[in-house]
Amino acid sequence: MNEDASPRAAWLDLIGLVAATAVGLVVAARGFPLALFAAFTDLLVRGPMGAGVYAAAVLAVAIAVPALLPRQPGWPVGAAGLAVFLVIDLTAADVMMKGLMPIEVGTTRDIAIALAAAAGLGLALGGVLLALAQTSPATRWWVGAGLSAGLVLHEVASELFRAVLPRHTEHPSSASAGQRGIVDGIDVEVWLTLGLVLVAAVVAHVRRSGHGVAAPARFRPGAIVAVIAAAALLLLGLALRRRAILELRLGSDEMAGREATTESFAQVSAVVLAVVVALLLTAYAYRLGRAPAARWVVLGAAAAPVAAFGFPYGGPSSATRTSLVLLFGILAVAGGALAARHAARMLPWDAIGVVVTAAATPWSWPEVRAELPSADTVGPVLIAVGLGLAFGSGIVLVTEPTGTPPPGPAGTVNDLADGDSATTDAPAAAAPAVAVAPAAVAPAVAPEGEPAGGRTGQGGGDLAGVLVLGPAALVLCASALAPVVLKSQVGGLIEEDPSFTVPLFSTVGAVLLVLLFRLARAVNRRRPDPRAEAPTSQMV
Repeated sequence: MNEDASPRAAWLDLIGLVAATAVGLVVAARGFPLALFAAFTDLLVRGPMGAGVYAAAVLAVAIAVPALLPRQPGWPVGAAGLAVFLVIDLTAADVMMKGLMPIEVGTTRDIAIALAAAAGLGLALGGVLLALAQTSPATRWWVGAGLSAGLVLHEVASELFRAVLPRHTEHPSSASAGQRGIVDGIDVEVWLTLGLVLVAAVVAHVRRSGHGVAAPARFRPGAIVAVIAAAALLLLGLALRRRAILELRLGSDEMAGREATTESFAQVSAVVLAVVVALLLTAYAYRLGRAPAARWVVLGAAAAPVAAFGFPYGGPSSATRTSLVLLFGILAVAGGALAARHAARMLPWDAIGVVVTAAATPWSWPEVRAELPSADTVGPVLIAVGLGLAFGSGIVLVTEPTGTPPPGPAGTVNDLADGDSATTDAPAAAAPAVAVAPAAVAPAVAPEGEPAGGRTGQGGGDLAGVLVLGPAALVLCASALAPVVLKSQVGGLIEEDPSFTVPLFSTVGAVLLVLLFRLARAVNRRRPDPRAEAPTSQMV
């Protein structure tokens, strides 16, 4: 054993952590707000449904696309997505506003460019999730924790970039000839992220070289098919819901008291649409990876309205508030990841994080913020703690090969035959048992620092398919709940106040996470450990 390998590996893993954090920051800051366009289905019910409604669906589908490429390294795929977004952002001035805002008159070309930019962001996040699935299980939690930190703390990072590099009044593509060579400060974050991802891609390639040829991968389109089905269901539901609201509003002119009925229908239908989308993706995730995979999707859906739209700040953020959110958010992500690694069977850490997030949402209500000035600081800190704990533990729980893996088809366990070893450092006597596992079940691209077909809890393609379902559920459920979230921020201006809808939705998700946690414990308690039976099978 080379004693110098461990410090070197730690530094190389740190590169992946920083790159994943940067991608999470960019995608959450630029991509997640696209779900807010669905709110215009309530505000502007006349005329055709705006093109912005399709942006969230395109983003979700693009996140799932890298799951179709299990044999390709994930970091270059993420870099390609970032490059697409950066090129569009630099060449087209305010592309999102022109192409997606319903109050803007965008051409077909503007709409196509805006949707392509959304697809680039989704491809970037999906590429990092694919790289996470291909990373060695021993250090996979590093990259997962970094990505979670980026998704949770994107608002704080954006504020820091705006403070250090103020944005110019004009977009680079529309600036004067003398200023056209100046890069806008808001684009520096994307440039840095692209550079970090390229460095991580080179490091992953160097570490993977010399470990043999990648094993053949089975083509499994199930994840992207499920996401496409959920996105199509969302768009159809939004269209039908919009038409029904229009008819109710037209009828309210003839019958008194119909306004309350219309608002109640708008609120309930949005929640029902989000629940149906979440259940569809959760059902497929459970089929793919049992309770751990289902918990990852439920987490994304339960945290969607807060993680996607963030916390409404009342004016510029103070240095104290930014520092507190950053500090407690990082500690929460790290604590959640460590708790999931070392005490996963003790408590449902993801559910606890969601409960904290739900309890923090009342601090965003206009009435509370008007009465308590400290709400602008306490609320963001509690949300950062809740989301950090939830995502930090959730992504480790779904990627960490802890406990007994779920059973797979045809008498296999996570695509490994019963009795097969899950490690590369197994004794020589266990070599025949390892050899009988078919090559197709090994990861398509070997984990960094390990031979192709080395240890893994799940096949690389299977794990990537599970991972993309969580962010896809987050984006789609946030789009379905966008009208409710927007109305909750203008409390008192409408008769039916939906303020309690968001915390209630998240609380129900936390209850479901607890039930899945107890289900997994009960199943693991009844199922014998295949690793304990390995010596017996080898003797036979």
